[in-house]
Amino acid sequence: MFVLIFFVLGLCFGYAARMPWALLAFLIPLGLTLAASDRSIGAIVVGFVATAIGIVAGLVLASRSEARTAGGNERTA
Repeated sequence: MFVLIFFVLGLCFGYAARMPWALLAFLIPLGLTLAASDRSIGAIVVGFVATAIGIVAGLVLASRSEARTAGGNERTA
C-alpha cells in the first residue's frame, strides 16, 4: 500500500512542479525513514524507487499536456 502512496506522491510532484522542485518529493520518504523505528532497507529502497517512477511519469504527463496545449486544438468539434 505504501508503494502506491509514494507513487502517487511522485506523480503529483512531477506533474505539478517541474525539476528541480519535483525532487522535493524525496523528502517525504526520507522523513518517514528517519522517524521510523524499524528501518528496513528493502522498504526504503522500494519507497524511493516508487517515488522516482512517479516523478518521471508526472513529468512525462506534464510535457505531453503542454505539447497538446501548445499545438492548438485540432480536434475541436
